[in-house]
Order: sequence, then C-alpha cells, then structure tokens
Amino acid sequence: MYFSPPLLRSTGAFGVGLALALLSGTPAQAQPSAPAMNEPARTLQASDAASPVPALPYRSVFADLPKGVEEGSTDWKAANKAVAQFPRGHIDLLLWEKAQAAKPKEQP
Repeated sequence: MYFSPPLLRSTGAFGVGLALALLSGTPAQAQPSAPAMNEPARTLQASDAASPVPALPYRSVFADLPKGVEEGSTDWKAANKAVAQFPRGHIDLLLWEKAQAAKPKEQP
C-alpha cells in the first residue's frame, strides 16, 4: 500500500512542494568545508596565550546609574529621634496628623 505523511495527504500538490523544499536544503550544506585562514601567521599569533593584548580601561558598571534625588545627607541620630516620637508606629502618626489638622493655622 502507498504511504504518504498526513501533511502531504491533506494539502495536495502544495504540500508536496513544501515538503520537498523543506527537505532539500540542510544547514550543513551552507558551511565551508575548511576554516578560512587568510593570514596564517596572524591566526597562529592570536592562538598563542602569550601574545600581547591591549589593556582595557576600567569602567564601573554603576557609572551611568542615577545618583538619587537627595541633595544632601540627613543626620542619622536626628532621623532616629524623629521616628522615635511615634512608638506605636502608623497609628501614632495618624493621631499626630489629626491633631495638626485641628490646630488653627497662623496667617502670615
């Protein structure tokens, strides 16, 4: 009995042409049979571990990163005191904000 893959049976002549096009060329045919050595002396020099290499200048990977939005630094002791005035955390901050809103504002 004649056997044909399902792709060929379902697509007809187009499928046959497609299958032949896919099967005809392989990637190995595009590769050269021998490596190209245009200048054998330079190729041998490049393969030598002792051959001179130009030094690369050091460039930090962090050089282009943004520096931040802070203009200056804050005293860490003063920052700790400011946080310590709210010992219960966020609820104390909310109560403080509520008290500040209730105070009358001074007119300039």
